Amino acid sequence: MYAARSKINDLEAEIATLKGKVEEVQVDKERAELNVRVENRDKDLAAKDVEIAELKRRLFEAHDINESLEIDLEAEKVKAETTEGAKRAAVEVCDISTYALNVAQNNYAEAQTIVDTLVSESEWMRNRGVAAITNSILNATELDEAVAALTDVGRAVGNRGGYFECA
Repeated sequence: MYAARSKINDLEAEIATLKGKVEEVQVDKERAELNVRVENRDKDLAAKDVEIAELKRRLFEAHDINESLEIDLEAEKVKAETTEGAKRAAVEVCDISTYALNVAQNNYAEAQTIVDTLVSESEWMRNRGVAAITNSILNATELDEAVAALTDVGRAVGNRGGYFECA
């Protein structure tokens, strides 16, 4: 029995050794699977890193484009404000020009009325006025009286000087 017991002990020792080896193989197998998982995860992480880098690059490009568009928008706003200011100035200039034109037309109408009046008055003076003024001066009673007085004075002076008739 001793041999059987010894054989059982040897077999139990061998079973224990084999169990240890099986456990080691299982641990090695699990380690290998974990290493494969870790490698796959590392590959996935590397791919994710590449994807993240690409997304960051796109984000920076989008940010740069956004800044460029903001600058363009500001330029367009300034351009629109400048255009609006120019439009307002043009409207003001148009209003001022219209007012000035109206004033000039009114002044022209007044000047034309004055010129027409002067033309008609100068025509009257040419046709009737000079003769009427001359006749009124020559036919004035004061002139007649002055001429008569001069004539009387002239005769009186001539008579005193010894003349009896005026030639």
